[in-house]
Amino acid sequence: MAIIGALIILGAALAFLAVGALVLFGAANATQQQVLPGFRPDRPSAAERALALLGVWGPILLIATLCLFAAIKMLQMVVAAL
Repeated sequence: MAIIGALIILGAALAFLAVGALVLFGAANATQQQVLPGFRPDRPSAAERALALLGVWGPILLIATLCLFAAIKMLQMVVAAL
């Protein structure tokens, strides 16, 4: 039973890592294709640009960090169980 549980937890850890990677990929894609081109016609100041990028990347980095921490904690549980 411990081995089956460990395999399930490993699958969940991989899923969390995949979600974190997809979040980072999606944010990079959105920044390149939507946020940065949106700066051209509006010509915002440097502070407005920084706040816009922080508004996009702040939550993204938080989500990716939490996904990474969850995966690490799951892997620690697997190692402790075996």
